[in-house]
Amino acid sequence: MATVLIVDDNTMDRQLAAGIVKKVGMDTRQAMNGKDALEQIEHDPPDLVLTDMLMPEMDGLELVRHIKSQHSAIPVILMTAHGSEEIAVKALKIGAASYVPKQNLARDLNHTIKDILSVATGKRDEQKAMACLSESHLVFVLGVAKGGAHESIVGYLQNQLRAWQLCDEADLIRVGTALHEAFINAIEHGNLELASDLRDQPDGAYQIMGETRRRESPYCDRQVFVTAHLTRDQAKITIRDEGPGFDPGRLPDPTKPENIGKISGRGLLLVRTFMDEVYFNETGNEITLIKRRSSEPKRA
Repeated sequence: MATVLIVDDNTMDRQLAAGIVKKVGMDTRQAMNGKDALEQIEHDPPDLVLTDMLMPEMDGLELVRHIKSQHSAIPVILMTAHGSEEIAVKALKIGAASYVPKQNLARDLNHTIKDILSVATGKRDEQKAMACLSESHLVFVLGVAKGGAHESIVGYLQNQLRAWQLCDEADLIRVGTALHEAFINAIEHGNLELASDLRDQPDGAYQIMGETRRRESPYCDRQVFVTAHLTRDQAKITIRDEGPGFDPGRLPDPTKPENIGKISGRGLLLVRTFMDEVYFNETGNEITLIKRRSSEPKRA
């Protein structure tokens, strides 16, 4: 049976909300303000927090901020009254799950709670499943017809690394940048065979040729194949194109001062800097990027 912690400095409002919630068979506990609520949450976490916005000692906005930071798995629903709308909007932006105007509690509260608990339960089940998962193998295939299609795969892989707790948010941005550069290399330089030197031309020759080749054979028929193998220790991502490849041994070292300013070396510099290990196959049409766990995982 779900437990709802009701937070409001007005006793009658607390009792009213508790009566509504109890009608659908949920347990309730009550707190007079945010400070009181946090003490109860530390001692015995509820399944959901229902809070007023304007309260002494600690208002609803500050309560949401603390719960988001320290108890992110507990959803918070706001009870809004006239005059608290601006604070409610801020609370929603920093992590509250939903809101119900106080004048509509009888009509809207219970179904809002059920909806939020359904989502929260699914998230907790996912977290429990992730704790038991030892490895995952993903395979993606994408063409070259539409520019930017790889961005959704980059975002998905970032979410996977987040779920596996392989790196923090700052590293996720760096990994996303490295993956983006690797995809650009595979799509534009590999499958479309666009020379990096064209970017230096001011007439947009690089973009024009790219759009043309996206519609011409054999370029438009080529695909990019992506595999991602994730374990508790690392993520290994391989990106292979169907272009002619190149000799990886002839790649200039992008970390040397004379090469840092060159467009052709920028992507590789970012990839090698942001990933723990990077290597090409002999043909030069496949790159493997490895990101190892940087620290012990943070438990939710």
